[in-house]
Amino acid sequence: MKNNTNYTYEEFQTILAERVQAKLDEHITVNITDVVKNNGIVLRGMTFTGQGETISPTIYLEQFYEAYLSGCDWGEIVDHIVDTFHLGAKKEIFDVQSFLDFDKAKEKIVFKLINYEKNKKLLEQIPHRKFLDLAVVYYYLLSNEAVENATILIYNNHLEIWGITPEELDEIAQKNTPLLLNAELRSITDVLTELLRQKEIDTSFLNEEPGDDNSGMYVLSNRTKIFGAAVMLYSEVLKQFAERKKTDLFILPSSVHEVIIIPKENGMEWKKLQEMVIEVNETQVEDTEVLSDSVYCYSREKDELIPAWEVA
Repeated sequence: MKNNTNYTYEEFQTILAERVQAKLDEHITVNITDVVKNNGIVLRGMTFTGQGETISPTIYLEQFYEAYLSGCDWGEIVDHIVDTFHLGAKKEIFDVQSFLDFDKAKEKIVFKLINYEKNKKLLEQIPHRKFLDLAVVYYYLLSNEAVENATILIYNNHLEIWGITPEELDEIAQKNTPLLLNAELRSITDVLTELLRQKEIDTSFLNEEPGDDNSGMYVLSNRTKIFGAAVMLYSEVLKQFAERKKTDLFILPSSVHEVIIIPKENGMEWKKLQEMVIEVNETQVEDTEVLSDSVYCYSREKDELIPAWEVA
């Protein structure tokens, strides 16, 4: 059926849910729900719940509404959602019992960083530890080929099920995260070269060989490039790099996935760097991936991360 009438987003969701429900087994219940993502961003999702199940897979609907407004056939949209649901079900994305069994789950518990102020409501529901203007929060790594780099955020009720304290959770994550998500520090030139080559763009104009660091800027993340900003909390990474450079380090949070490191000896002013971070966050970074507008500094003398203004 072609789209002769442009329904509102609310109307679209209701009709879509009815049509998807009609194509599924009667034991599967389809619902529309709001899902709070990072930084308080709310997305509308379609959930699928079977009898006796506590975990509901979610398919977000914004992209499908855009397709509908562009003239995509209703049948194509419904079939795509149904096929996506069935594909996930067949691949058994999530082993609930392994997650509920703490002895198994604890091997895959790690931490990440999010903005404290922008996530205050979420933080009421999840274990966390405040760090500067950020919050250290915890998640479970899904090691399943069906969904690469899939994760589950850990909530307060999970700690009750496991019978552990927030302090015990933090201790486990502090041990696991550097081991499971190894740090990766590269010059920004290397990163740019890789991106250009992936797009088959000539990189000769860069005039630098891989490994050169003449730009004076470095990208710090983890091996997966997911939630890699947390690597700046690995105890030895910044310390060793600062010792190598024999200077303090400015840390620019470019997203929840990575930070930019600039040796302080380069003469950059933290206020200028902060202006750059703010501009990039406003124009280049997805709202759900913004970490902070602040600039931090690793102090060699104190061996810790502090606000950049404290060393200005």
